Amino acid sequence: MNLSMSFPGNRFLHIVLFVLVGLTIATYYHRYPTGDDAWIAEESYWLSKNGIVRSEFFRGILGWEKQLLVSHKLFIAIGAVLIKLFGHQLPTVQLTGLLFFCLLVFTVTSYIRKREYSYNSPYLLAILILIFSNRFLIRTSFENRPDMVVAALGFSSFLCLIASRHKLRNAAFGGLLAGLALLSHLNGVIYLLAGVGLLVYQRTFKAAVLFSIIAGCTSMTYFIDVLMADNGIAVWLSQFKSDPATQNAFTITSKLLVMATYPRLFFYTPEHAALSILFVYIVWHQRKILNTIPADLKIYSLLLFISFWILTKSPSGSYLTLFIPFMLLIIYELYRKKPFTSLGLKFVLILYMVIGLYGTIEIIYTNNSQEYIPVAYKKLRSHLSSTERGLVPLTFFFNEYEQYAYLLCHENFTYFSNRPGDLGPWANDRKVDFILMDYVYRPEPYYPPAGTKQLPFYNLSFFDGRFAIYKHQPSTSGK
Repeated sequence: MNLSMSFPGNRFLHIVLFVLVGLTIATYYHRYPTGDDAWIAEESYWLSKNGIVRSEFFRGILGWEKQLLVSHKLFIAIGAVLIKLFGHQLPTVQLTGLLFFCLLVFTVTSYIRKREYSYNSPYLLAILILIFSNRFLIRTSFENRPDMVVAALGFSSFLCLIASRHKLRNAAFGGLLAGLALLSHLNGVIYLLAGVGLLVYQRTFKAAVLFSIIAGCTSMTYFIDVLMADNGIAVWLSQFKSDPATQNAFTITSKLLVMATYPRLFFYTPEHAALSILFVYIVWHQRKILNTIPADLKIYSLLLFISFWILTKSPSGSYLTLFIPFMLLIIYELYRKKPFTSLGLKFVLILYMVIGLYGTIEIIYTNNSQEYIPVAYKKLRSHLSSTERGLVPLTFFFNEYEQYAYLLCHENFTYFSNRPGDLGPWANDRKVDFILMDYVYRPEPYYPPAGTKQLPFYNLSFFDGRFAIYKHQPSTSGK
């Protein structure tokens, strides 16, 4: 089929891409924070402040207030550098995601440009449109999570391995990047496994050995702080095995359940399913020409899929980022080889665009529907004392963390209980002076009904319809 029958004019594609990039940028203004933004930002904050990854928010859990040895080492270090340079404001930590999103877009663009010998190829424009109309990518491109960093470094490693010239040198660079991906998150080990597997498949055994050595040496720097800490190995093992978020993932039953539900990762919510549905449709429609996909791309993608299926502790949709660049390239390769139009393709693309545009507008609306969270938190200072100990939402980190002597986060409580009646006694045992609740942005299932006057050991001192502040009443009996 003639390409002109499958694509509208390049001018139209440029206009669409320009609008989508503009909408993406608009989502960054006053972008609302997530719990992960604050969770990891606090760790980066302490690394920038005294050179040790730790957490006061989670004081009392596995010694995290002393040192957190099981962490996303490189990712936290990048955050620490940004905090050192620009402070610990919300946009600073969200910038980490944006920097590596740009790297991911650049590397995907580079792959297609080399195949098309042009930056103006309609195929390249179409893939960029898919990227900037993908709600999941737009959301995660400005979040303080390691997945974007891991995906960008891992995909860059793949590009090194498929380069036709300077095989040994590129294998070394590929190993370095794969090791850095692992240092950003242990999930990055899949790029080491896929890289070795691809080089063995290519029968470039010297390159495979060099890749393994460089990747292995880079990865082993993960343990530098472990070896430097007192009784570090024992502490690391304890924190690794007993982490409240992962300790249930080590049983055979839980592992089998994760493996059985693995496809859920790709269809977790509509924003995850949009690209997955398009991918499945294209692969099925073009199944007769699957053998035309470049073997390196096909083998590496399959190895990634299988490695993560075997190793992951959770089929969380957050991990979709690791696979997106490869899904996009497979879509590109299959469509480029044999362009087509069909009612099914039109329906799937319309569905993709509707989910993406709706999601993008939803982000912009959410950003502006409530007062910017750091501003809202700042206004609460008049109702609190800087010497008081607080139990607060994780997002209270922005920009209040240095305003108070002692803060615990709500997630600290949920690691012990999720029952409303336990909140007051738990806080009282930890000498908490005030409890802050956000009924609009971060309502929790253990919150009492809005406006409740009293909790065990605590009385309501402030409520404006959104925020509630409960102050400790030391003279009460706890009833």
